[in-house]
Amino acid sequence: MIHSSLSSLGHVEGGPQAAVAAVLEAVGLGGTVLVPAFRDSVWGSPEDFAITDCPCPQRLCPSRQRGFQGAIPEALRQRPGALRSCHPTHSWVALGPQAAALLEGHRLSPTPCGRGNPFEKLVELDGCILLLGVQVNTVTLWHYYEEILEVPYMGHYWPKQRHLNHCVPARRMQYEYPGIMQEVCRAAGVLQTGPVGKSTSGLMGARGFDGFMATIMADDPWCMALRPPDRHTGDLVIDALQKAQAMLRAWSRGVRRPQQKLGFPPQPIHPPGTGDLVREDCPAFAGYHGAGGRQIPLCRANGRHPDFFALGGIFNECGITTCDRCQWNQKFPR
Repeated sequence: MIHSSLSSLGHVEGGPQAAVAAVLEAVGLGGTVLVPAFRDSVWGSPEDFAITDCPCPQRLCPSRQRGFQGAIPEALRQRPGALRSCHPTHSWVALGPQAAALLEGHRLSPTPCGRGNPFEKLVELDGCILLLGVQVNTVTLWHYYEEILEVPYMGHYWPKQRHLNHCVPARRMQYEYPGIMQEVCRAAGVLQTGPVGKSTSGLMGARGFDGFMATIMADDPWCMALRPPDRHTGDLVIDALQKAQAMLRAWSRGVRRPQQKLGFPPQPIHPPGTGDLVREDCPAFAGYHGAGGRQIPLCRANGRHPDFFALGGIFNECGITTCDRCQWNQKFPR
């Protein structure tokens, strides 16, 4: 499984096709290469949000629409024999003898990264994850255990597209502080890094990465969702460093796996209206701000919301309130 950035490598003679050829040569005729072909574009134009020419669901996707994950995945997708999984926004492309086995179950996945995702088969086959010119924050499957555990801080859900936006309730550790997560994975021994071209690249065993994710989520289901301990100052760095330290402590005690779901199944999360819980007494509350003829309550500790971020200003800095799913409710009584 490859996550990549061609531009980070510097000049590559032969371009993305040369990079793909090098990887195919490395894995050999018996190896299979898997890349993201995501159409996830909720931050952009609606017509680019999902694959539009696939009669989902089916065993494999016939669409030839491009993905939005860079030049290397697109070069692989265009190769003869490449197959694509059937998911409206988060399809994967694979080439090699295990391609169909990796992809065909994805049509049953109710969310982008949860059950049925090709990552599960990759773990079963004892595969690996190559970070070519990128860091661990680019690995979308950080959300795998969040989705199967049904954690309360999941973002906006589109049932028709089986899509989740992961940037609304709370702010995500790997997006706010990718360097911290890179060093945590190195310290845990699940990530090896080295120079490729002008960049630093990495390699992880899928089983090791899966075990690490399972362990940190079993120890603290909120470990990837940042909330500053002192909401008056809003310092996310403190929470990020404390959670990084806790991840390594949990990992040092051995692999653990979550025992049960938290029981917050994906559901559409829309801007709150009359009757929804809004904690105006919370220091993270950012006030009410006008959008579309209504006043929207915002939270400084939440990520931006896809319905409003294009408005700019405070909507690009704060997310909508999600007080009914916030872990602070137990720590900050009225």
